[in-house]
Amino acid sequence: MELMMGDTAPEKLSPRAVALRAIRDRDGNVMAHVDRLAGVSELRSADRGLAMELAAGVIKRRSTLTAILRPLLRRPKKRLPAIVSDIMQLGLYQILFLDRVPDHAAVNETVKLAHKTSQSRHVGLINGVLRSALRLYPDPIEGAPPLSAEIIPKGPNAFYASPRAIFPDPASDPAGYLAGAYSLPLELAERWIGEFKGLAPAAKIAMHANCRAPMTVRPNTLKTDTATLLRLFTGAEISADPHANGLSIVVHDRVEALAGEMFAEGLFQPQDATATAACLAAAPKPGMRVLDTCAAPGTKTTHLAELMKNSGEIVALDVPQKLELINTNCRRMGISIVDTVPASQLGSLDPESFDVVLADVPCSNTGVLARRPEARWRFDEKVLSGLVDDQRFLAIAAAAFVKPGGRLVYSTCSLEDEEGSRIAAYLSRKNDTFSVVSENLAIPAGASDPVQWRDGGYCAVFER
Repeated sequence: MELMMGDTAPEKLSPRAVALRAIRDRDGNVMAHVDRLAGVSELRSADRGLAMELAAGVIKRRSTLTAILRPLLRRPKKRLPAIVSDIMQLGLYQILFLDRVPDHAAVNETVKLAHKTSQSRHVGLINGVLRSALRLYPDPIEGAPPLSAEIIPKGPNAFYASPRAIFPDPASDPAGYLAGAYSLPLELAERWIGEFKGLAPAAKIAMHANCRAPMTVRPNTLKTDTATLLRLFTGAEISADPHANGLSIVVHDRVEALAGEMFAEGLFQPQDATATAACLAAAPKPGMRVLDTCAAPGTKTTHLAELMKNSGEIVALDVPQKLELINTNCRRMGISIVDTVPASQLGSLDPESFDVVLADVPCSNTGVLARRPEARWRFDEKVLSGLVDDQRFLAIAAAAFVKPGGRLVYSTCSLEDEEGSRIAAYLSRKNDTFSVVSENLAIPAGASDPVQWRDGGYCAVFER
């Protein structure tokens, strides 16, 4: 079976084969690829969850896994086929970072995967490397990972100790160390050390980016409430806990919940606590007229509609191919006040005619790297500069539709100052009819406790 032939599986794939094909899709959306392949292969929910965890984990930890593998190879400078390196990283991720897979299963299943992908001649190498890793790193050590070239951070409270330096020295090369030990592009590592005033705080945020993000959901208040939804999850034997914000719920059985009747009936919508806070900051009221300028897939659109008690009007803009995502979510959740409009028709709307305008703009996603694993590898200063140009345009365009006394909410999933407070300052300079009501940069938190989890992001609220 050749894993790179086409976009659909020629035969049903195992969870590990699904993960391998997805991580080899260097230019695509890895998690969307997992979803497609899991559907074609008819994976049951537990296997679908395993495929998602493996794909996301290997992409997140790519630089770290590469550094760990290097000393395990007899000839580290010899160029191996890319698929062999990917298979070894998949096996090593299971051994070091995934508790749910026993070590012997991780080795045996990785060897089987090599056979099934026509890499039998490399099976001895793959088997030897993984067994060497088992001998070198038998058990993680409990505690916060020290900042050391010999330390492999597993999580916020666990690490492995290597007999030799694996990463650059954090004292002489802090950015190189952060890029390797916490798997970031060097440009982002350098930036975060400067932005967050040192290696230790930057490492804490980078650790959050490498954790498995929990699924946080908000109850659809048009149909239920937090307490009732928690009881329904319990009755359906879906593990869930109330989130620390008092509004949301952390669902531990992600795949089961999304495949169940409660989701199909529109009783809840996945939404992180930081995104929830941005909608609350908009403070829409029943009967208002609201504009959501970058609306797909409709997560914030539907939340705004709930806050308005499905009374008033919401105009949701996006590119035509994404509008049906918004419509589907609205139908599922019983929302009838949303009118989807192609973004190209923005100019047909009346200026200064909306009580609330939301500009949740495309960004670098550096605050949500735990959820969007491949986004870190797309980051560089040139990409950031292009995003900032777009964000300035979108903020100014959105502001034109706010009526006097109305509110503009500008938000991103980014931690970068250029995409946050500098855009707010730019808007204030360009349009002195707006004043800042509130401004907040949410730093990612909750890596050790899912009920405290929040993504990173920026939100500014202006009043005209």
